[in-house]
Amino acid sequence: MLQQQPLVWGEIAVEDIARAQAFYVQHFDVTFRQQTMSGMQMAIIETELEQAASVALVKHETMRPSKDGSVVYLHVSDQLSPLVARLERAGVEIVMPAMAINDGECGYSCLFIDSEGNKVGLWSPSLTAG
Repeated sequence: MLQQQPLVWGEIAVEDIARAQAFYVQHFDVTFRQQTMSGMQMAIIETELEQAASVALVKHETMRPSKDGSVVYLHVSDQLSPLVARLERAGVEIVMPAMAINDGECGYSCLFIDSEGNKVGLWSPSLTAG
């Protein structure tokens, strides 16, 4: 058994970093810091805890957006249903509606397609308020 959390970093491939950043800011009210590293253009989601695991939107010739393969799950709201409803009203494709994980004991999740064509997950400890 690991003594630490296994996730330290995630990358979401993008074709148009400005479009992708605008999508995530609009729908999830996150902020980004820009960085270029080893030829990769990155927009890194900012967190209050400096050492927290985070996710970056990354534009690089070796990375292509995809609906297939690995999925990154984001925790950007403590209530999943209102967030998913907002995405649906905005025309964002929801490929797996909000659902309970282990009858809600492990939270709730859904999958959507972002502006770049990536399948991305959302996770929340609660479905709705209350």
